[in-house]
Amino acid sequence: MKRYDTVFFDLDGTITDSKPGILTCIRHALDAKGVPYTEAQLDDMVGPPFRVSMKSILGVHDETLIEELIRLYRAEYEVTGWRDCSVYPGVRELILRLKDGGMRLAVATSKPLKFTVMMLDELGLSPHFRFIGGAESDSSRDSKAEVIRYVMQNLAMPDASGALMVGDRMYDMDGAVQTGMDRAGVLWGYGSREELIAHAADYIFAAPGELGDFLLG
Repeated sequence: MKRYDTVFFDLDGTITDSKPGILTCIRHALDAKGVPYTEAQLDDMVGPPFRVSMKSILGVHDETLIEELIRLYRAEYEVTGWRDCSVYPGVRELILRLKDGGMRLAVATSKPLKFTVMMLDELGLSPHFRFIGGAESDSSRDSKAEVIRYVMQNLAMPDASGALMVGDRMYDMDGAVQTGMDRAGVLWGYGSREELIAHAADYIFAAPGELGDFLLG
């Protein structure tokens, strides 16, 4: 069995169930600008960077409108949305178990870094991570691959050997592929087994305890 000493965690759908707050704020922004949507489309928007999902999921290509929607979303999210989340059952215990087991832990998320830190601080999880990496609000670091590379640089990692990316969506798997990192898909979040397999997950875990057993076994 291949051993890993570093684990990169996605945030939304992997550490936290953030969907309630995210969807409320997306609806607020889209309704304010009269952009039509379905509930299925909203569900699909949880995970990818908004600049990507506005185009690929909602079909919005007006760059000015996209930036205004993002501004409205973030203004609402900063007030109330970020608090409407919870840690998935067993994930807090997983993080503590891995840290106590000597593993180096990091966060690599497409969520803006500001909100990522606010959430992890509120949930009491920030101290357990060696580094927390998120997207930049100006889109200069937006894709999952860019965030992963940013975290690697800050951990002084010359390459991705010995590291595992843990996430629930195709974007996590794709970003890890692009950076040469092994991939673990999790089924307690927003993606499906089929999606994770199609995007080259090396392993798939149904529960946090299974992932912990694998990494520390």
